[in-house]
Amino acid sequence: MSEAGVWVSWGIPARGRESQALALLKSSLTTYLEQLSADGRIERFDAAILRPQTTELGGFILIQGTHDQIEALRTDQGFQTWATQIQLVADKVGIVDAWVGDGLSEAYALYEDALKELG
Repeated sequence: MSEAGVWVSWGIPARGRESQALALLKSSLTTYLEQLSADGRIERFDAAILRPQTTELGGFILIQGTHDQIEALRTDQGFQTWATQIQLVADKVGIVDAWVGDGLSEAYALYEDALKELG
């Protein structure tokens, strides 16, 4: 089971880049991320496009794998290029490391240690 992840979120497409943003999203899901999964470089990914609403969050992808897989992915040139492409076509891009699945116990322990130190 996965223990680490990367959460990639984006806002609305940059003005004038709407078509490029949609094309990048489609190719990300049908080519890039599926290939990472097929090659065993990640365990899985989930994507969501959010319905129109009042916040500026347009959607997100949660990429999951082992610590080693995610660490290797974060330093991979292909991933860095992909992340830069997202930043070029969408506003409010966020890329955040996450604990998932079996890694949640690590997050719990960190929070418990921090709470103990605070008293």
